[in-house]
Amino acid sequence: MILRNACYYEFPNTIGHWRLSGLSLDRINLLVGKNATGKTRTLNLIDNIGTLILRGIPALYPHTGCYYSEFSDNSDIYKYTLELSSNKIINEELLFNKKIMLERKENGVGKIYASKEGKMIDFQIPEGRPALFSRQDIIQYPYLQKLYEWAENLRVYHFGEYLGRDKGLSIYIEDTSVIPIPNSEDVVWFFKQAIKQFGNDFEKQILEKMRMLGYNLTKLWVNPYISPYNGRALQVLCAMEDHRDDLLFQTQMSQGMFRTLSLLIQVTNNIMKGVFTTILIDDIGEGLDFERSAKLINLLIELAENNDNIQLIMSTNDRFVMNNVPFKYWQLIDRQGGKCTIYNYQNSKEIFDEFKYTGLNNFDFLATDFIHAERIKN
Repeated sequence: MILRNACYYEFPNTIGHWRLSGLSLDRINLLVGKNATGKTRTLNLIDNIGTLILRGIPALYPHTGCYYSEFSDNSDIYKYTLELSSNKIINEELLFNKKIMLERKENGVGKIYASKEGKMIDFQIPEGRPALFSRQDIIQYPYLQKLYEWAENLRVYHFGEYLGRDKGLSIYIEDTSVIPIPNSEDVVWFFKQAIKQFGNDFEKQILEKMRMLGYNLTKLWVNPYISPYNGRALQVLCAMEDHRDDLLFQTQMSQGMFRTLSLLIQVTNNIMKGVFTTILIDDIGEGLDFERSAKLINLLIELAENNDNIQLIMSTNDRFVMNNVPFKYWQLIDRQGGKCTIYNYQNSKEIFDEFKYTGLNNFDFLATDFIHAERIKN
C-alpha cells in the first residue's frame, strides 16, 4: 500500500488558514524548500492521516479542515476524505476502485458497505469519531484492512532530534512485549527485538552499513549501564570501534553517529520484517558532514530502490543533500502566505528538464526561484 496523493486545508477564510496541494508521491521522495515553507508540516500531515485511520481524532483538539488521501495497492485505488468543523465530522467518504464504500454526513449518520451482507448498511456514531477508525472488522469490512496496515506500519523519524540517544531500556525489562507502542526513541527495544528475530545477521547488516558511512564499528550489542546523573540501571547500545579496545556506550557517541545508528537499526528492522512500511524522515542528514550526509542519503535511496516494501519520504533544506538527489525524487514546496503548492517531476516535468540545460547545481533550482521564473515566462 502506497500513499499516492494528499491534499489538506485548515481554518479556511480565517487568518489561520493553511492549504497544501499537489503532493503526488512515488516510492522515493525528497521534500525540499526554503525555511518555514512547510516541509515538516507536510510530514506531520501524513503522520496525522495515519493517526486518524488508526486512533481517530486526538481528544480536545479543536479543528476545522479537510484531509484528502489517495492510496494504491497494486491495481486497487483507495480515496479517503475527512472534513471537520470545530472537531465535528461533517463529511467522510471512502471510495474503493471508484465505488462508494463509506459515506457519512453530520450527526454521525452514514452508510458503509458490509461484505457479509453484500450491501450498504446504516450506522450512527459520535460526531467526532471517524467511521473508518470505528470499523475494524475483518469479516464485515475486509477492504479496510490494507488502510489499517498502512497506518500501523507508518514510521516517523526526526533526524535532527536525539532518536533515543538519551533513552535506554530499564534493566528489569526482559519481556519486551511490555512496550505496547514503541516510538523512534525506543531504539534499544528495536535492536533487541531484531536480534531476537534475525540473530547475528541483523548486527552484521548494521555494522556493514555503518562502515559504508565511515563509522568503523566492529561489534554492537546491548549492555547494562548505570546513569551517572540519577544512578538508574539501564540497558543501552554499546559498540566497539576498530583499533580501539574500550567500550563505546550510546551516551558517549557523537549525536550524528548515534542518530545515524538509530535510524539504520530501525529502518533495517522494517526492511527485514518484510512488511510494507512508509518511512518519514525529517531533516535528513542534519548535523552530519557533507560526505556522510551524502552517503546516508544515497544508502537510504538504494535501500528503497532495492526493496519493494518501502515508501521513503524525506525532507531537507540542505543544499548538499539536494545536489545529491535527482530531480525525479523531488517534491518542491512553494509557500505563498497560507497556501503551499508542491511542484514535482509529475506535474512540472518540462520545467525541471529545462533547468538541466543551465548546467547549475540542483540547489540552484530552488535558490534562483527557477520554478516561478519559468511559469511566468510560459
